[in-house]
Amino acid sequence: MTLHPDFIHELKKRFAGDVRLDAASRALHSTDASIYQIEPLGVAVPKTQEDLHAAVELAAKYRVPILPRGAGSSLAGQAVGEALILDCSRWLDSIVEINPEARTATVEPGVVLADLNAAAAKFGLMFGPDPASAERATMGGVIGNNATGAHSILYGMTADHLLEADVALADGSLAVFGGQRTESGEQWRGDLSLLSALYSSIAEIRERYSEAIKQNYPKSWRNSAGYRLNYLLPFSHSAPPFWEGAYPPVHLSSFTLHPSLLAGSEGTLAVIRRAKVNLVPKPKYTILGILAYDDIPAACDEAPRLLEFRPSAVELVPRMILRLARGVPAYARQMEWLEGDPAALLVVEFSGDRPEVLKRSVERIGSLMYVAESPEEQARVWNVRKVGLGILDSRPQAARPVAFIEDCAIPVERLGEFVREIERILAAHGTEGGIYAHASAGCLHIRPILNLKSGEGARSLRSIAEQTLALTLRLGGSMSSEHGDGMARGEWLRQTYGDDVTEAMRLLKRAADPHNILNPGKMFDAPPMDSRLRYGAEYAARPWTPALDFSRNGGLQTAVEQCNGQGVCRKSTGVMCPSFQATREEGNSTRGRANLLRAMISGIGTRINTDSAENAGKKISASIRARPHPIMDAAYRALDLCLACKGCKAECPSGVDMAKLKFEFMHEYYKTHRRPLRDYLFGYFHVTARVLAAFAPLVNALTALAPIKNLAAKILGLAPARPFPKFTRERAKAIRADDPRGKVIFLGDPFTRYVEPQAEQAALDVLSACGYEVFVLPVVGAGAGLMSKSFIESAQSHARRVLDALEELDPARRLPIVGIEPSEVYCLKNDYADLLRSRAEETASLSTRVWLLDEFLLRSEAFPRLRVARIIDALSSQTPKPKIYLQPHCHQRAEPPAADGLPTGAAATVSLLQSLGFDVELSDAGCCGMAGTFGFEAEHYEVSMKVGELRLLPIVRDLRLKTGDCGMVASGAACRMQIRHGANAEARHPIEWVRKALFRIV
Repeated sequence: MTLHPDFIHELKKRFAGDVRLDAASRALHSTDASIYQIEPLGVAVPKTQEDLHAAVELAAKYRVPILPRGAGSSLAGQAVGEALILDCSRWLDSIVEINPEARTATVEPGVVLADLNAAAAKFGLMFGPDPASAERATMGGVIGNNATGAHSILYGMTADHLLEADVALADGSLAVFGGQRTESGEQWRGDLSLLSALYSSIAEIRERYSEAIKQNYPKSWRNSAGYRLNYLLPFSHSAPPFWEGAYPPVHLSSFTLHPSLLAGSEGTLAVIRRAKVNLVPKPKYTILGILAYDDIPAACDEAPRLLEFRPSAVELVPRMILRLARGVPAYARQMEWLEGDPAALLVVEFSGDRPEVLKRSVERIGSLMYVAESPEEQARVWNVRKVGLGILDSRPQAARPVAFIEDCAIPVERLGEFVREIERILAAHGTEGGIYAHASAGCLHIRPILNLKSGEGARSLRSIAEQTLALTLRLGGSMSSEHGDGMARGEWLRQTYGDDVTEAMRLLKRAADPHNILNPGKMFDAPPMDSRLRYGAEYAARPWTPALDFSRNGGLQTAVEQCNGQGVCRKSTGVMCPSFQATREEGNSTRGRANLLRAMISGIGTRINTDSAENAGKKISASIRARPHPIMDAAYRALDLCLACKGCKAECPSGVDMAKLKFEFMHEYYKTHRRPLRDYLFGYFHVTARVLAAFAPLVNALTALAPIKNLAAKILGLAPARPFPKFTRERAKAIRADDPRGKVIFLGDPFTRYVEPQAEQAALDVLSACGYEVFVLPVVGAGAGLMSKSFIESAQSHARRVLDALEELDPARRLPIVGIEPSEVYCLKNDYADLLRSRAEETASLSTRVWLLDEFLLRSEAFPRLRVARIIDALSSQTPKPKIYLQPHCHQRAEPPAADGLPTGAAATVSLLQSLGFDVELSDAGCCGMAGTFGFEAEHYEVSMKVGELRLLPIVRDLRLKTGDCGMVASGAACRMQIRHGANAEARHPIEWVRKALFRIV
C-alpha cells in the first residue's frame, strides 16, 4: 500500500508539524522494542492538537491506516505496522493541568510518565501505575498498553486510573470517553452515526455478553488481553490485594463510553488527544528488604507468604540479570549491596507513614541479605531491577532472550508451579530463559533464549508460545498482563476468551472503527505471531570489513544489532543520549542510530541484500561511496550529531557502544567523501597545538581580533561565537622527589600541555609530593583526537608509538601509567585493544596499569600517609567544609568498577576530594555538550549549547548566585571550556584542588 498523492498534499497543507515520507524515517519507525519489523507508510509528527485532528480526519477521508505512537517501547509489536505513524512524543507533551485538590492530572499523549510524576511530586502526588519504562514511556502509550508495574498490588492498572479521554474517532469526529456530557448539537451532527454505533455496541455487550464475560475472563485481575469489557459490568474474579474500594472501580460512564475501554486498546478504538488521570499520594516512607534463594521456583513459592505482611511490592530478580548488570558500568556501580551469587532475590518493599513500623515489618519477613533504608540505597536496588528487560539482551550472541511470553500473569498462589512448568517447557526445547517477576501480582516476565535467525529458533518460538498459552489458561491466568497483545499475543485472544467474548470485542471494534484504519492487524486479524520478525530465518546482514576490532562485541554485525529497541536512550536524565535530549528526534537517539546502521547493513532501501555473501561486504562499501543513498545519508547525519560521550556504553542496558560504531562508520564513510578541513586541525590537535603554542603570543593576539577570528572560523567551519583557546609557551616540569618511593609514567595530553599547563604542573607536583619519580611519556596523548575524528590508521600509528615509548621506559610492563585528561587516559586503557589486534599482549597489560590520576592516588600507599600528615589538621578546623561542585567527564561515568573494589571514574574523583576534607556535590547534569571539539563546529554549536542548557549551565549559574565561594571543578578540558563560555564561570581541574590541599593553600 502507498499513500495517495492527494492525501499527502492535503495533509502537508493542513499540518504545522512534520510529514516524513523518506526511507530513513520509515526505517526508524519500522521497529519498537518487540521482535517485529514492519515498514510504515510514513511518519507524521503533529505539533498541535489541530495537526492530530487533521491527520485523523484525512485518514478517514482517504481510508489511510494510522498508528498513534509514543516512545516506541512496546514489547508486543503494537507500535509498528503498515500505517501512517502519528508520532505524538515530539511535540504533544504538555501537562495541561494538575489539580492537587481533586488529585487529577490532564495530559497530552506525548507526556513522559516520569515528567508527569516529577510535576505531581511538587504536590506530594504521583501516578499509581509504575512501569519500568516510566522514564521514557509516554502517557498515550501507558494508556494504550494498560500499563502497570511493581506496585500494582496497591494501585492496580492504568484502566483503574483513567478518568476521561478526549479522542478523535475513526471518522475524524471528536468525542469524550468518560465525559459527563452527551455530545449533541449542530456541530456534532456528522458524528452521530459513529457515536450511536458505539453506544449501541456497548449496550449490546452488556445485554448479550455479560454472562460470557463473567465466565471467561481470566481469574487473575492483572489482565491486559483484549478490551476491558468487564469494566462495563463492572466485574472481576479478583482484585489487587491491597486495593481500597470496589474493583474494578465504578465509573459514572460505565453504561456509555467508559474510559477504561481505551486502556489496553493499543490505539485500535480511537486516537487520544488528551487524558485526565487519577493521582495518588506519594508514600512518605519506604524500606526494602532483600531475601536470597537457591532457585527461582523456591523464591516464587514464597510470594503468598510474603503478601501476608502487606508489602507494597515483591519483586523477583534472577541471577542472570544480576550477572549481566555487573557488566554495565552504570549498574555495576550500584550493586555493592549484593552478596555472593544467589540464584534469585526477592525485593520486598513496605511503605507507610511511620518508619519505625516499616522497619519492624521488614524484619519479620525472614533472614535478610540486605536492608535498604535511605532513598539512595533503595534507588540503587530499583535501578538494577527495572533494567531487567533491556539488560537480558546485552549478550553479544546470536541466541538471545526473546520477548513473546514475557507478560504472563497467573494467580499468585500458583506462581511456583507455573515457573517449574515453564522451566520444563524450555528445557524440552533445549534452552533456558531469563525469568523475573512482579511476584506479588503473579506476573512473570520470561524471555526464552532463542536464535530467531535459524529455522529451529523460529519453530521453537511458536511451540513455546503455544505450550505457555495452554499452561497459563489452565492455571487461570492471562498471557498479557501489562505489555499488551500487539502481534505477539493478538493471535491468542480467541483461545483466551472463547468465541462469545471475542465476538463481543469484535463488535466494539467494528462500531468504533468500521473501516479498520486504527492500528489494523493488532489484537484482531493479527498476523501469525512468528511472522514479520525483525530477525527471521530469511534475515541477511552483510557489513563491511571493519578497521576496528569488534571481536569483543561479537563482530561488527552483532554490535550493530545489539540494540533491542527498549528506548532507554530516550530518557531525559543521565548522560545517554545528549543529542536526543536536545533535539527530541528519534534518529538522534542511540536506538535510532543503531536502527539506521542495521537498516544499512541489511539492505533496507537498497538491493544490497540480494547479492552473494562474498560480494556483499564490498557492495556495502561501494554503497557508502555512491551518493545519494537515503539510509546511508541519514546514518551519516545521525552519527554526525553523536557526541561520542560513551553515555550509551555506561547506561544502555543492552551494551550498545555507539561511539565505537560512529568511529567505525565515519572511517568507512570518509574513504570516499571529502573531510572538512577542521577534522585535520582537531584530529591532529597534538600536532597543531604544539605548532600554535610555539607562536602563542602572535596566535592569541590574532585570534583576539574579530575580523581575523571570524575569517578563520568561516574557512574552517567553526562557530564564530565560540572563543578560541589561548595557547601558551609555558610548560610543566617534573620535580624530582626528595626520597623517591616508586616510579610512575605520566601521560600528558595536548590541551593541558599547550593550553592549561597549570593543571599538568599540579599533577606532577602531587606525584612528586607523594614520593614518586615521574617519567613523562615523550609522546603527547594517546590519540583520542584521532579516534574522535575517525582517523583510524593514524590512530593506530600513534598507538604504536605510544606502546613503543612505554616499552622503552618500562620493558617489564610493571609501572603504573597515569594521566589527568579522561578521554586520553581511557583511550589508552580501553581503546587500544580495538586498535591494535597484533599487539594484544601489550594492550592487555594496559587495563591493569593505566589510571586516571584520581584513581591512582586512591590506590597509592604514599598518598594516605601524606594526606594524614599534611591535611587533616589543616582542614578539620574549617567549618563548614570547603564546597566543591564536580562536573565529571562523560568517559569517567562509562568506566566500569575495578577488580580491587576501589572507586573508578567519577566516583574516584569524588572519593579523592572527600578524603581531603572537601564537601563534594557530584553533578547529575549529564553531558556538558562540548564533547571535545564538537562544540567548536559551526553546524554543531546550537546543539552543543542546547545540551549544556538542559541542566549543567543553569546549575552553574545558580550556584554562582547562591554560593559565590563554591569551587567549580570539571575533569575534562572541554567541560571547562563550556562552563567558561556558557556560564561565564571558571572551572578548575580537580588535581589543582588536590595540589592546593596538599600544600595548605586552600
